[in-house]
Amino acid sequence: MRRVSFCISFIWVFCGPPVAAEVIIVGGESGRDWQSGGGDIAAQVIRSDQSIEITNSPGGVIAFSPEGFDNWIFPQRADTTLNIALGANSVARGGSITSPNIQSIRGELPKIIDDDGSTGMDLRLSAGATSARVLGLIIDLDLGARFGLDRFRFFPRNAAAEFPAPEFPFQNDFMRSFEIFINDGTPETKLEGVPIRESVALVGQNEDQVVDIHIPPQYVRFVRLKSLTATGFDMAEFQVFGTGFVPEAVYVSNIFDFGDLALLGKLRWVQQQVGDGQLSRITVRTRTGEDPGTVQFNKVRPGERIFRVGGGNAGLISDGAGVSSGRGLGGGLGSANDEVPWKFARDIEDEELKALVEGLLDNETVTLRDAIQIFNALSPEDQNLLALSEADYKKLSSGDRGAIRNDVDNWSEWSPPYALDEMALLAQEGSGVEIVSPSPRRYLQFMIEFFSDEFESATGVGGLAFDVLASPFAEQLMAEIVPRRASVGERTDFTYAVLAKLRPGQDRGFNRLQVDTPLKVGTVGTMRIQRPDGTVLEADFTGVALDRLPVQQGDFSIVELQEQSVVFEFPLVDEDGTELQVVFDNSVLRFGTTFSGQVFNTENGQLLGQGVVAGNAADLGDGDSDVQPLGTPFEGNLSVEVPISGDLLVNVAVAPRVFTPNGDGVNDLTMIQYDLTNVGSPTGLAIAIYDLAGRPVRRLYDDLDNSGRFARVWDGRDDTGQVVPPGNYVFSVTLAAKIGQRKVLAAVGVAY
Repeated sequence: MRRVSFCISFIWVFCGPPVAAEVIIVGGESGRDWQSGGGDIAAQVIRSDQSIEITNSPGGVIAFSPEGFDNWIFPQRADTTLNIALGANSVARGGSITSPNIQSIRGELPKIIDDDGSTGMDLRLSAGATSARVLGLIIDLDLGARFGLDRFRFFPRNAAAEFPAPEFPFQNDFMRSFEIFINDGTPETKLEGVPIRESVALVGQNEDQVVDIHIPPQYVRFVRLKSLTATGFDMAEFQVFGTGFVPEAVYVSNIFDFGDLALLGKLRWVQQQVGDGQLSRITVRTRTGEDPGTVQFNKVRPGERIFRVGGGNAGLISDGAGVSSGRGLGGGLGSANDEVPWKFARDIEDEELKALVEGLLDNETVTLRDAIQIFNALSPEDQNLLALSEADYKKLSSGDRGAIRNDVDNWSEWSPPYALDEMALLAQEGSGVEIVSPSPRRYLQFMIEFFSDEFESATGVGGLAFDVLASPFAEQLMAEIVPRRASVGERTDFTYAVLAKLRPGQDRGFNRLQVDTPLKVGTVGTMRIQRPDGTVLEADFTGVALDRLPVQQGDFSIVELQEQSVVFEFPLVDEDGTELQVVFDNSVLRFGTTFSGQVFNTENGQLLGQGVVAGNAADLGDGDSDVQPLGTPFEGNLSVEVPISGDLLVNVAVAPRVFTPNGDGVNDLTMIQYDLTNVGSPTGLAIAIYDLAGRPVRRLYDDLDNSGRFARVWDGRDDTGQVVPPGNYVFSVTLAAKIGQRKVLAAVGVAY
């Protein structure tokens, strides 16, 4: 058979109760080495639309194990004696040196940033010439990253004491007049992608063989030297010196290969700041994948019009995170519509797949969109056989090469930054923050971004750890909810269904489900398990009070009820195709509220959860409008819509309406209740108490609220802490929404 699969380093097989999750540590005293990348598969970083680099430090500005920090990483700190221009045009740095107006000297320019005083660029007046043609000559240096610069130095051969070159007596052939410009490399200082340069040094009559220019320290990426003289000159070295930490740096880990699908638990790290703690920070992101390659190589499809967009060194800046976001198949206009990731038919050995490419994928009569759909419908094994590898890509002619992009079909996007939690020991399983990248997945990669706003401030990372559980509870968990429309704030009976796709002998199964809800669940109805052979297990909790938990009926139970979640337990689901259904009531206050869920296996004490994905999980009758086959993912199937109206503040009430704050423990408090609907971001809300003359009595609440149901307690005291006299009072609930203020007034009574 022609089917192939990737080689893997190890396989986890489920053989009874599992052990605790594995803790993988990079850095620190006991962790894997930062410099080696931590993971199993080398990291690929997109440098331009047609080149990649194997590196963990894009731009080469990560300091590994700086003095006093063994197996830590920090942003690179400038050595005031180190010439930053060295290696600027290397692949690792990603910079360049060129002349935009004198093409003939471009090949000589690398000689002036090579730290070799015997090589240089000779622009003296040649024999028989009437002019050296150097007036207005521009040399542009891209450092490849931003550095804190404070000094520029350049000189001809045999002029600097540290570079004696007596065979080149050019020491008097120095540049007689010049101007130096800089740009910090940020998007804000560019116009249509072109740096706007600021002059920092203008010398109309230079008399120094060795030019040494000092400027106030500032962040710089682009440097321009412009000749303002018609007199020819020689240049041995153009040096740039700096101070402090670089303002941005990126560390990209190798890819971790778990050998099989694995659940990801929590993430934690150790960090330390030097200098002003308010002026430096890091962000940590993750992504997970289904194959070992994070980038997608593309060719130009025969017969398609070549239309490329972008280009250049965008791979490190396109998503603001130091690594190119890229776009997958069908990702938009431009080059994505002209380029495809499969090989030419001539390069395919399998006859069946070769015929597929010739007859459909590269057939001009088949639209590009249709060809992409055909490719996406192939099995992963067939896609792997057809996909362009890096070696295949390099063999293509320049006209056949498409753009290199991040593989967003088989890899998730980089996660939002994780918030630094109260981190425990790296080796302590279950501490830290939940990994939000899709799981279970076989492959994981993390990225750390470093930012400094001041030259002497930086944040370093000593170690990073995450939890991994071999073999998930299921290969996939498909879930949906009905109905998917409800009235704002009204109690509605929802049915939540989960379809389990399990691999026999590999996946562990599950016996607990947590559903995230917008409000606290009031009642629970039936819980039902239908196995593939038609066997049904069921329990009915209709009418059962939920004030004391757990509540159990047979092997089914309601074990936990929080303000925004409910947890169910049931017999172990360990057969492929088993369907779980639970019925509960809830209220929806915001359009597009998602009822996310996680399953757990508590039979072995493992509390790591596996998330569900939205899709067609079951035929749930009225309200279930699915037209996709069972088991098909569908993004909206866990969301409930409510009508969008201008009534953002609703259901304002007080209970009890009359209370007696006399300290006897009976009826001493009242609750001011309200619902916020379709409030998508934190919005100011204030509650105030007034007497009947309109005088303020108590500023009860003043903060930011999102959509939800709230209750604020008034104890009958004023702003000074004194119990108010008996009588009637007025309270106001005011929402400061973007579309205008919303205010509701109502009365509350105080009696003794």
